[in-house]
Amino acid sequence: MKLSRRQFNHAIGAVAAAAACSRQSFGFTENALKLGLNTWSLRALSQEEAIPVIIQTMKQARLQECQLLFTHVEPAKFNPVFPAGIFNPPKSSPTPQQLEEQKATAAALTEWRLSVPMSYFEDIRSTFEKQGLRIKSYSNRFGSSEAEIDRLFLMAKTLGADSIVTRLPAASTNMVAAAADKHRMIVSLQVSDLDEVKKQLASSPYFRMDPDIGDLTKAKIDAVQFVETNYTSMSAFDLKDAMPGGPSVPFGEGDARIKAVLQFFKDKQVPITAYVDCDYAGTGRSPKEVEKCAAYARSIIGQA
Repeated sequence: MKLSRRQFNHAIGAVAAAAACSRQSFGFTENALKLGLNTWSLRALSQEEAIPVIIQTMKQARLQECQLLFTHVEPAKFNPVFPAGIFNPPKSSPTPQQLEEQKATAAALTEWRLSVPMSYFEDIRSTFEKQGLRIKSYSNRFGSSEAEIDRLFLMAKTLGADSIVTRLPAASTNMVAAAADKHRMIVSLQVSDLDEVKKQLASSPYFRMDPDIGDLTKAKIDAVQFVETNYTSMSAFDLKDAMPGGPSVPFGEGDARIKAVLQFFKDKQVPITAYVDCDYAGTGRSPKEVEKCAAYARSIIGQA
């Protein structure tokens, strides 16, 4: 059927309006900077109880997307529940017995990953989607074999994620890069050693950075300078406040320069997600603290 110019313009206008409505319904702003939830904010929740609380928290904080933590997906017997409040990893070396226990647990986890039906992840995805929410990224640790790495990409895709977030050991870089190329899926690298991450970025066009501006601040790195220099290599970033060389603190009380970082991305109109990441004292299982942090961030970027 041939359309008149008026009919054609009307149709184009309707499509544009529908697209804009869709973006707004999922919290997309015209400048493409979005807020999401890093469920590390609720790290003290066990796998058995996590999903309903995460959904409740996202709805209360009006965050439509999340970066889902592996301990909220994988069975609790394979992963310890992170404590509430400030997380301080143990500094002492494990005993020989503890090392053996860790090896046995890792082997059991690998067996689970290779055998769990994808319907398990489909059910999790469906639970979020029925509430109008989305798992945008899956935060996990890769295994050491090609088969296990491949399964993790399939899990992430089945959850509805478009990326996997990880701290990638140098020894696994090539295998993960090959899998990322195969699945055409972004791997967002958490930044601990910037020089090593920059080397890893060259391994695959699907590798990006996912820095935590609070952790950068703790390491006495200026977060604004970092994102200005590296934003073209970033897929997302964690929004956290902290003191230089010190702990995480409530949003607005530290030196992570949250306002300046968000304003930079808003002005640049970069399509990127800032994940609210609360890990100061009083967090770990508190929807109220997440809501406060999200409201603080939203006030900066002008989302009512």
